[in-house]
Amino acid sequence: MTTVVIVPLGIIVAGALGTLLRVVVTNLDAAFNRQLVGTLLVNVVGSFLLALLSASNTDLAIVAAIGGLGALTTFSTFIAQVEGISRKTNTEIAGAYVLASIILGVAGALLGLAMG
Repeated sequence: MTTVVIVPLGIIVAGALGTLLRVVVTNLDAAFNRQLVGTLLVNVVGSFLLALLSASNTDLAIVAAIGGLGALTTFSTFIAQVEGISRKTNTEIAGAYVLASIILGVAGALLGLAMG
């Protein structure tokens, strides 16, 4: 099989695995009533791993980055959570969550780049 077939199939499989891991994290969040922690965790870990993988130009890195990390990380959930916190709780908590997400995400990416 050629790369033209293997890479897309790999992205599909990695995407399924990333989605399953995201579901596990979401269920753990719900079990411990810590919904923001899981989203923050997957996005920071995803930033780190994506930066780490960026040093490699292999098919495996492409598959892992696009499929696995694309399915694991979640910008849409992050935005929905920020909107929900702003509406239901207060803007200070929402602002702190946004700031923590940006700072920790960038820190994770910088660490990944340094290690890659």
